[in-house]
Amino acid sequence: MSTINRSMQLPIDECEEWIWDTLDSTKDCGFEYIKDGDTEFLIFNTNEFFADAKALEKIRKTTGMDLVQMSTHNGYTQLWFGRYTLEKDIKFRTV
Repeated sequence: MSTINRSMQLPIDECEEWIWDTLDSTKDCGFEYIKDGDTEFLIFNTNEFFADAKALEKIRKTTGMDLVQMSTHNGYTQLWFGRYTLEKDIKFRTV
């Protein structure tokens, strides 16, 4: 999974929007967010997914999230995107 400096990471809600937009899938869709320690996942459920290497690369470059798991059952596809996060918050020095 990608490791990007937290100051460069998009907030998770923006990642969700970017992924939906890139997947271009809106029918019978849903998603979940899971955080486990320093790893966070967005899990997308869709019935309209076509594997597209360019789209997956765009998601990785834009959000820092890699496709880590994909499963299909009865016409539905579940896509797990994950990334590592840094626990340290960015602090700004006031002048």
